[in-house]
Amino acid sequence: MTTNNQETALVQSIKKEADDEARTILDSAFRVVEERKKSTDQQIIKLKRENEEKIEQHAAVFAREGERKIASLKRKQLLALKEKIVQHVVARVKEKFKTLLSESDFKEMLIEWTVEAALGLEEKDPMLLFTESCTPFIDDTFCEEAARRYKEITGEEITFTLSPDRIKKGHGIILEAKNGKTAYNNLLENRLYRHKDTIEALVLEDIFNE
Repeated sequence: MTTNNQETALVQSIKKEADDEARTILDSAFRVVEERKKSTDQQIIKLKRENEEKIEQHAAVFAREGERKIASLKRKQLLALKEKIVQHVVARVKEKFKTLLSESDFKEMLIEWTVEAALGLEEKDPMLLFTESCTPFIDDTFCEEAARRYKEITGEEITFTLSPDRIKKGHGIILEAKNGKTAYNNLLENRLYRHKDTIEALVLEDIFNE
């Protein structure tokens, strides 16, 4: 083999080795790139999944909070509606009560209220105050009948003393101890207040089926 041929063969050998080395390096580089690309893609998918989970979590929290607020608003509106209806019923009772003033049964009702007040007050000689609207029904005979019924229930005597004063507004009676320290208020307003729970129960049962 001549010198030129030997040089050519050497060059070709070196070139092949260089090509092989370059290919190895390129393959390695491509693998690194592919691995990094794959890792990046996986990270992107993971981030997307995490973001989607976070978005879903935030959406779920937002939805629950929205539902809670809506439920709270509904409860408040329902309570307000119930209270409005109860107030309407109370107002109608007051209006209806005014019509009773002209009926004969009204005096009977006042006697019952007076006896009830006497049982609650537990005084043997209470002062009987009453509203101006009840003036036509309350006199000495009224007091005697109330005392008789009280005795029927308790077996004890009681004396009602009519107060010279009159209550300007409302309907009903107030029974006071003569020392002024205790009293039993049986005015219509107070009776309605005491029986508010009963009125509410009737409203809830009849209107809201509760």
